[in-house]
Amino acid sequence: MKKESEPDKKDAAPDRTVLGAERSLAILSAFIDAPEPFGLTELEARTGLFKSVIHRYMMSFIKAGYVVQRADNSYQLGPRAYQLGKAFEARFDYADFIMPTLEKLVRETGESTAFYIRQQEQRLCLYAAETPASVKATVKAGSLFPIDQTSSAQVLRFFSVPGNAARSGGRYVCISVGINNPLSSSMSAPVFGPGNALVGSLTIFGLTLRFDPAASGAMRATLLQMAQELSTRLGASPQVYQAPSADIFDEAAAQAAQAAQAAQAVQSTQATVGDG
Repeated sequence: MKKESEPDKKDAAPDRTVLGAERSLAILSAFIDAPEPFGLTELEARTGLFKSVIHRYMMSFIKAGYVVQRADNSYQLGPRAYQLGKAFEARFDYADFIMPTLEKLVRETGESTAFYIRQQEQRLCLYAAETPASVKATVKAGSLFPIDQTSSAQVLRFFSVPGNAARSGGRYVCISVGINNPLSSSMSAPVFGPGNALVGSLTIFGLTLRFDPAASGAMRATLLQMAQELSTRLGASPQVYQAPSADIFDEAAAQAAQAAQAAQAVQSTQATVGDG
């Protein structure tokens, strides 16, 4: 007879993961953010596996064409990995990843959501999901707007610059109130993809009378969390968000700080060069 303290094995979810497969994926994934080929020591640091274990897997990867060993004994991804990536790219549809996130945001916040991308000096609403509320703010997918001071435009303008994700001071959520419509407000967070390049702006928007982005700390935290999760699914490194917080990002202050740093660098260079 089974003791009461004994766990019911029928209720426990079985672990069907395969250790060998997990190790293989960990090793191959280590190459994703690698700026250059590297050896077993770096792979050991990136994966937490012993070099002797990694070496056995690498022999199989090399044989199958997923990894290439260079003359200096360093490794890089091989042609088979490239073919696999191209096959994914050919069948990739952003809607499969973005729309579920927008719909989940609507359910959790009760407000409408949208995803914007930059089109030169305009922003395009690529996807949108409306709140079921009878009174609501709406935007149609396919609509074009200027790069102005709305929260989504702030995201597209600042975070599209390479390296700016690390210069935001851990603040990634932009807000705006009444920019194009005095009755609407919004908050936005950047979404990144392969190479940690900006893909677009994940945005929540609603009527100002019930939606105050400055006072909605919990909603900002939800938005940022979903932007991070979406970025990971789209191929970005989780580390692209550095010490992220739900605090409001001040684009003007960030740009002023960058300008001051640039001016200081110029002055330092001039002082070093002298009058020769």
